[in-house]
Amino acid sequence: MVTITKSTIVSSIWRNFYDRIKSQITSVTISISPGSQTVQTYASSYSDVNFSSKDNFPIIVINSPRIPQEQFTFGKTQVNGTIDLEVYATNSQAADKFLDAINNAIETYKGDFADLGIQMLELDDTDNDFVEHGNIKVHIRNARWKFQYKYDRTRSY
Repeated sequence: MVTITKSTIVSSIWRNFYDRIKSQITSVTISISPGSQTVQTYASSYSDVNFSSKDNFPIIVINSPRIPQEQFTFGKTQVNGTIDLEVYATNSQAADKFLDAINNAIETYKGDFADLGIQMLELDDTDNDFVEHGNIKVHIRNARWKFQYKYDRTRSY
């Protein structure tokens, strides 16, 4: 986990989610052959994903957080942020299990996030989709987590 500062809000928050997910989620067991699936790629955006072969899946994408801000107090700013997490898999059961594992890892380690200042961390929404890329059927699962982060405002007189 990395310390979050006012000057590194986006990159530090992203890194904390990325590190937690990468350390906790590597594979899932499914009821059909081959019996388990192992993450092939952890990416920071959809555009970084290579869809050319079934061997490239499953993929987990940790998108950059959105960080709208508002004045909290005279001396503090509050970030009311969200972060979107996506799973791309060629098996729908694996996609569901990876999303469950991601949500469980975040829920289980809320205290670690809170220690860094990421507070009020809650699952906001989930979604699913299915697309075809050539002859590859891709099952997509999304989770949006919302959070708050407060920092000291820069003062000017």
